[in-house]
Amino acid sequence: MERAWDIVVIGAGSAGVAAVEGARRQNADARILLLDEDQEAPYKRTQLSKYLASGFEPGQFSLRDRDCFADGSVEIRTGKTVTSVDREQKTLTLSAGEDVSYGTLVLATGSVPMYPRVVRPHEVGSFFVLRTLEDARRLIDGLARAKTVLVDGMGVLALEVTDQLIQMQKKPTLVGATAQLMPRQLTTRAAELMEEELVRNKVKLMFQDEILSFEDNGKGALDVAMLKGSGAFDAVVFCIGVRPRTDLAAGCGLKVDRGICVNERLQSSDPAVFVAGDCAQHPDGYVSYLWHAAEYQGWIAGENAAGGNAVFDRQAFRLKSSIFDTFVFSMNMPRETQGYRIEEVEVDNVYQAFFFTDEGLDGVVVLNDEPRSEQYNQAVVEHWSVDRVADELML
Repeated sequence: MERAWDIVVIGAGSAGVAAVEGARRQNADARILLLDEDQEAPYKRTQLSKYLASGFEPGQFSLRDRDCFADGSVEIRTGKTVTSVDREQKTLTLSAGEDVSYGTLVLATGSVPMYPRVVRPHEVGSFFVLRTLEDARRLIDGLARAKTVLVDGMGVLALEVTDQLIQMQKKPTLVGATAQLMPRQLTTRAAELMEEELVRNKVKLMFQDEILSFEDNGKGALDVAMLKGSGAFDAVVFCIGVRPRTDLAAGCGLKVDRGICVNERLQSSDPAVFVAGDCAQHPDGYVSYLWHAAEYQGWIAGENAAGGNAVFDRQAFRLKSSIFDTFVFSMNMPRETQGYRIEEVEVDNVYQAFFFTDEGLDGVVVLNDEPRSEQYNQAVVEHWSVDRVADELML
């Protein structure tokens, strides 16, 4: 058994790195170990889908400089898989057989790609996903030999990948079960405007459709059968979403539902284990898949793992992306609009949708107004009044 660590953090994504920072802020003397199975962590995964066409250099997406923790109190170990957790003994076992002892533990294991029901074990390797640097390299290599590409998904990742495919002079088709693009982030009208942009770029769209099967046709392509038709494609990319990674937590007996269940302090069913990011399920069932939300949770979980008493307050976080020639800003768009006052404005190529409650502005969807992104963010966080929004933001 090696020396005991005050805090061990599993996962070096945005939540895990922020957990280290939060813990150090609470207790500068805490001895912290940061573990990740990815040899190249920590890096910013959200950048991968934006550089498929241009490629990228080693270290281009680094989340933090590895030397930023080089004061002796923090150690980063990459390429290390945690195979089990013994909560009673407060030890971890790594894939190489070594054991690590902890005082408190932070699980920031993130999420993993979802696959359609039709995927069978022997088909792994015949399609692509995009979650890690290794996924990105494999996808770039695979696309070098492809012309027609089927992208399964209608969310932001699917659209960003499609944007890159057009830049790579491929012929993409998007297929998905939803009736519109980005249903969690865009209003119906915003989705229509985005759809027009994709059609202008010669992207084929297949709404409310589903892949039923795909088989190697022996000619270097895949025959894909769908509810509404079929076709042959050189490559298939699955972008249908992610699910919380809970296997390690479930294996050691923590309470798990869709994600790892936590309280308002991001504490799991074990008081010595905290959880942050995509793998955390909050008391009301909320699971966030936004980068900045994961980072914010990481700070709180790390602070509390080091003895603090911070509370996760469910503040809103924005999503922004540039897809083809359209800039998208979406923040806290409600899934159910009953009870909201909604103001939609469309001037030239700029679109705005504001969602008001009695307390003020609660959510916003904007297309093509990137210079005022921070103002939109501030307006939602501070719940600006209808009058203030009309005076300072509404076109």
